[in-house]
Amino acid sequence: MYKVYRGETVEDALQKGLNDLNVEESDISIDVLQQGSKGFLGLMKKEAEVKLTIINPELKQLNTIEAVQMRHLEDSIEETTELEVIEQEVVEEETDVNQLDTVEEVVGMKEDTVEQHEEQLDDSYEETDVQTPKFTFDEAVESTANYIQSVVNEMGISNYTDYTVDDRTVMINVFADKAAKVIGKRGSTLNALSEIGQHYFNRIYKGYGRIIIDTENYREKREEILENLAINMSKKAVRTNLPVHLELMPAYERKIIHNALYNVTNIKTYSAGKEPNRHIVIERE
Repeated sequence: MYKVYRGETVEDALQKGLNDLNVEESDISIDVLQQGSKGFLGLMKKEAEVKLTIINPELKQLNTIEAVQMRHLEDSIEETTELEVIEQEVVEEETDVNQLDTVEEVVGMKEDTVEQHEEQLDDSYEETDVQTPKFTFDEAVESTANYIQSVVNEMGISNYTDYTVDDRTVMINVFADKAAKVIGKRGSTLNALSEIGQHYFNRIYKGYGRIIIDTENYREKREEILENLAINMSKKAVRTNLPVHLELMPAYERKIIHNALYNVTNIKTYSAGKEPNRHIVIERE
């Protein structure tokens, strides 16, 4: 499912296509069919041509380009991909979530809530003169999952959690009716909860363990979008011969970009900035 667009330059043709389809670059693959040429004295002028192919799994289900173009006008067709719906709900729902209006406030809970729980843990061990609770790995994982459930409850969101463990990487799944608020815009609240969970886990268990919070299978869907974005932005770096700076991302999302482009020839990637404000730069070699 694709459509060809023309313009004075490749960038002009691409922008026409994005506007016409009302999609992001991560939703499509881009093939340059012809570079634009000004010709000589106005003669032999050639327009640039690009072929835009729908790769977003949700949009591909619409079956035709016309359906993609009209999806915002038809109530029977989903307006955006599932991830975009979730993120849009976060923007539109301006209700108070237990007075937590920003992701920064969720992150700000870390010091108060974790320290409060640490005091309770220390108090429970005073009678045995043990300064640090001796949790096994499995006990620490279960305690962390329960702790995340309590944090989300404090956000005013009824939920329950379960978890899976794969080689010391712990995926804690949050099941909640208000999944959009648990996710946050582009996963920002999930990332904040992961930071809180990791901090708590490190406090009660001294060995290695990686904590990741997920809901509604968001992480897998986000990974697919990031991989598509990586390929499209690498093509842009080659096309423009300029470095492409991506949005700020946590370390595990930057790793997805690096891995997606690891075997792509004539492309290099690196992280720039200082934590927590680091982003990927894609350059042509």
